[in-house]
Amino acid sequence: MEENLGEKIYEASCFINDIYEQVQLLLLACDAAFDRVGLVPANGNEVELHRARNLYAVGAWSQRAVGRVYMPKQPDGKGLNAFVAVEVHLRPRSATHALLVLAYAEATQEASPQALNRQYRDGEWLEDLLGTPSPGLSEWRGGRAQHPRHLLLADELKLKSWPLTDITDESALEQLLIARLHEWASQQSR
Repeated sequence: MEENLGEKIYEASCFINDIYEQVQLLLLACDAAFDRVGLVPANGNEVELHRARNLYAVGAWSQRAVGRVYMPKQPDGKGLNAFVAVEVHLRPRSATHALLVLAYAEATQEASPQALNRQYRDGEWLEDLLGTPSPGLSEWRGGRAQHPRHLLLADELKLKSWPLTDITDESALEQLLIARLHEWASQQSR
């Protein structure tokens, strides 16, 4: 073991907490942007973490990504057939820099918020559909057969990613996300 191990672990832990505070601010900005267009988090205040627990896979111990699922406001408790997910990837597989991933899906059969949360929590990270590291894909779309481990409720899934460096403030974030959602939703209605 290294000298001053406890101090080094403490300093690293503080740095990691600072990073997650920035991710929290980013997700809160997503919440605000989506709220303005009628989308709410499907899982309340929770985010999905997909924790790894293998002692011998130390590289997987630190959280690689954080995800959040959104759905249209449903005041009458009906099922939903359109939903959105946002993932923040600190160590993405498809790029050599941190990413924000937006996913849009529509389903022919209605699903409950609980079923949506369960499928998202139990599935793979959506970012994995974008492929190999940079330059890699920044967009992906496919039917259920092309994403068998990612949100099986979705008949078709559409993804777009942006480097976190492209997101300079809350208004830039909102413009990127909402413009893309409007484009995807209008394509579905044709």
